[in-house]
Amino acid sequence: MNEKLVNIVCNKHHLKNMRLENLKYTSGTLELALVTSDTAYDKANAIQVSFDWIHSFRVTDEGNLLKMQYEFKGEMITGIYTIENSCYLTWFSEQSANIHDSNSIKTYLIVTGDEVIEVLSSVKPVMKYS
Repeated sequence: MNEKLVNIVCNKHHLKNMRLENLKYTSGTLELALVTSDTAYDKANAIQVSFDWIHSFRVTDEGNLLKMQYEFKGEMITGIYTIENSCYLTWFSEQSANIHDSNSIKTYLIVTGDEVIEVLSSVKPVMKYS
């Protein structure tokens, strides 16, 4: 596997105990409401991650991704990442008969204590903290 995780810094917010509170998908827009249960490390206790346009997404219980966790050698901890050389993007390109410019699509990975959300998007997510 040649996939590589690249951490997205969330304005110095601590994401250690982040969990998914809500997920909303409407007409190509994906909104994730994340909350942190440990506010001792973080002034913000909620993060809204919004993608204005996505090509695909999937949500998996983190306990079912043992191979993925092993292949990332302990790097896949709670947080928000991009994935370079994404197998998910390769699969998506093959399934869509390469009709999209895969160079303009990024794979985003949101890891919580319970779920792993993978998102293929041509636009950067907007993150709001509260």
